[in-house]
Amino acid sequence: MAVGMDSKGRDGSRPWAIRFLLPFFLACTGLLAGGGFAWWGYERYRANQLWEEAQEAIRKHDHRAALLCLEQFTARRPKDLNGLFLTGRTARRLGKFPEAKRYLAAYEDLGGDKNLVRLERDLLLVQQGVIGDRDQRLRGTIGPDHPDVTLVLEALARGYMIAERWADARQACALWRAVDAKAPWAWLWGGRVSERMVQVDQAAEFYRKALDLAPEDRDARVAFARVQLRQNSPATAKPHLEWVLQRFPEDEEALLGMAQCLLAEAQGEEALALVDKALGVNPSSNLAMSLKGRVVLEQGNAVEAEPWLRKAWEAERGDAETLHLLVRALRLQGKNQEAGDLEKQLDRLQKSLKRLNELMRMIGPQLQELGPCLEAGEIALEVGRTEQGLNLLEDALRRKGDHRPVHAALARYYRGIGRLDLAEVQQGLAEKP
Repeated sequence: MAVGMDSKGRDGSRPWAIRFLLPFFLACTGLLAGGGFAWWGYERYRANQLWEEAQEAIRKHDHRAALLCLEQFTARRPKDLNGLFLTGRTARRLGKFPEAKRYLAAYEDLGGDKNLVRLERDLLLVQQGVIGDRDQRLRGTIGPDHPDVTLVLEALARGYMIAERWADARQACALWRAVDAKAPWAWLWGGRVSERMVQVDQAAEFYRKALDLAPEDRDARVAFARVQLRQNSPATAKPHLEWVLQRFPEDEEALLGMAQCLLAEAQGEEALALVDKALGVNPSSNLAMSLKGRVVLEQGNAVEAEPWLRKAWEAERGDAETLHLLVRALRLQGKNQEAGDLEKQLDRLQKSLKRLNELMRMIGPQLQELGPCLEAGEIALEVGRTEQGLNLLEDALRRKGDHRPVHAALARYYRGIGRLDLAEVQQGLAEKP
């Protein structure tokens, strides 16, 4: 080392540190900056990709896939107004109402369009069957050329079905199909309305169309299979139920539908295994309990079948098939007195249901005569179909306002279940001059 110099050099600096560490530091800084930019670029790319995937899923009517993409999109862009709104709307369309409300609130808090917020809030309520006068307001403000007309008709159709306003639901579905003939739910729900109004052949046609438009849709598969079973065509129903169970092994409706197919093929043990699995999913399923009783009865065990059939029938007194099976189980045990009493009840029930089906076919959205609604409502209440009966009577009031015979029918019903306060109100309206 030269005399007078130390390891820091003449001025006390460290040239080696500058020479070697500074480039290293700059390189690291560059790498970090480059990495950050790359990550930002990837996140931006991924967000755009998710948005495009969501749009494509919506075009294909695959709303479950769309919502999954949109939720990931909004997690990356929590202040994107379009993302928040579309995520909330898609959640609503899937019936995920708490999630829909959360995204809509976030959209509103960030200054979203107040008119869109108002419309979505109306659709949220309507879709849940809370209709009031909202349907008239929506129909009056959202015309056939409005960009959201299909969404409004979709929500109206679902709300009308929940409220059991089947004639209005049928009209909403028909208008929806006229505006967008490729919307699978318009056909699917139209089929459900037709099925409920005892137009089974039309229901099968509508379900087939829905299935053609959305072959990957679970609901379309199950609905088509269900109506095939009603038409005594289990062989046609079976492949669709198999498709559902391959993807959703715990699907209660598909399990019970497949059990019915197996029963038609005399495969009682296999059917019973599926029924038991469905009962594990939903122990209070009336259909599962009835099928359990039917399978056990067909296996020759009337004693074991009776409690299953009795429980199913007591939960749903309007189920003529279950009552018929219960009578058979009682006869096989020699309980002829009770079987005879229930057989008379079964005869009355079958006649009532036949008349109810005739009336349901008559009820249309433009029907002015209240007689069919009133009679159908009274029959439905009489056979234990309480929700259907009350909705039919309310439908009669909507068509004509105050109507004494309808109020009198409601008074009799409330009196019969011990709701004397409500009975008194309805009786007062029935006697109002």
